[in-house]
Amino acid sequence: MVKKSQLIIHKTLPTIRMKIKEAIENLYSVFGKYNTSNMHYCDCGCINEEDVKRLASKKLRELEEDDFSSYHGSALYTWGDLEHYKHFLPRIFEVHNIKNGKGLIGLYEITTKLEYANWKTWDEKEVEAIKEFILADWNSFVENQNSEIETYDLEYYSFFYELKDLLKLWDLSKTQNELKNFVTFLYYNGTDLLNKGLKLKDKFYKNEFKNFINQKGLLENLEKEFFKADETDKEYAEKVSIVLQMIEQEKTVGNTVHSK
Repeated sequence: MVKKSQLIIHKTLPTIRMKIKEAIENLYSVFGKYNTSNMHYCDCGCINEEDVKRLASKKLRELEEDDFSSYHGSALYTWGDLEHYKHFLPRIFEVHNIKNGKGLIGLYEITTKLEYANWKTWDEKEVEAIKEFILADWNSFVENQNSEIETYDLEYYSFFYELKDLLKLWDLSKTQNELKNFVTFLYYNGTDLLNKGLKLKDKFYKNEFKNFINQKGLLENLEKEFFKADETDKEYAEKVSIVLQMIEQEKTVGNTVHSK
């Protein structure tokens, strides 16, 4: 049975947000009681013996994605049990963060595995540690200068948090990286998101994006960004200009609707 407290933390943001390093260490601490004792795997030939050796060849924190990618695909199905997966989970999450969502094992693969394992019924501290990490991972994702945020990223993160809360945490006045990631994101996806919305499962979300672009001071920050980029990066400056036009047009349409 799912505890009431687990349902609550699935829907609300923590009062205190951990930094990514702290959230990762917390995962290792919470899941540290699990090990690989009595770890079995299917011996019909579907699992490569070399992959088994690679997984056992290093300490947990030294494993790279290539060392556990084969295991992750078979985990819980034909390779190991739940306690074994929990043992590797902190490192799987950590490497996902290090690769900034560009690794072989992304949030889609992880959430698929978590759903199969009924993760929301796990010990409350384990569920909370995962959600703390996801929140810190999202924050570092939107802040990273090398991020290429796509609509499917929002879909995967919304497996853990409400879309409106994720967008609320994407503070466009905080760092230049967050603003630049926003520009690129809206440049490629804004027309569809503002007109049609984003479909998550069976529901379309549109007002969340309209509220997102209404952040205080956003237009002024984008104008400054344009003039700065116009001197050094004409291509990016053009994207900023188009995003500005999209937002201004949306505001004009919105004001026209409200005035009727």
